This record gives sequence, structure tokens and C-alpha cells, in this order.
Amino acid sequence: MPDFSWIWLIAALGMGVASSIIQFTMNWAQKEVSPTRATVIYAGEPVWAGIFGRIAGERLPGLALLGAALIVLGVIASEMQPPKSMRKSDGEKA
Repeated sequence: MPDFSWIWLIAALGMGVASSIIQFTMNWAQKEVSPTRATVIYAGEPVWAGIFGRIAGERLPGLALLGAALIVLGVIASEMQPPKSMRKSDGEKA
């Protein structure tokens, strides 16, 4: 076991408080925005993490960046709805 450190205890408590505030804010915001908009916002989360990681000096290989872009595009594409002209009318049967 490492020796006790007030700095690490305060850092851990600060991260716990910040995580709680973030979680409460996200729960409140989900009631205020549409599910589609919330999904697009969540899809942007790893993008911002990548940007801040890059600023902090982290380097990802090109293949990792391509994979990340495909995941974000997949999430956004899953929320897109087909144009009205392609949807079946209520009276048609499949």
C-alpha cells in the first residue's frame, strides 16, 4: 500500500464531485433535448476527448483515428431518418 497523501485524497474527492455534477447535468439535459440531439451530443464526446488528448501531447496512429471517425459516423448515421419519399405510407403493408 502506498503512503497516505492528502493531495491524492483531495484529487479523488474532487473527481468524485465533478463526476456527480456531470452526471446530474446530463440527466437534466436529457429531459430537455430530443433523443436524436442527445445522441449527436454523445457522439461528439469522443471527438472532444481526442482533441484535448492531442493538445495534451497524446498521439494516435492513423488507423486509430480512422476507426474513431467510423464509430462517430456510425452513431450519427444510426440516428438519421430516411427521407419522407422513401418511407412507406401508413396504409401500405410490408
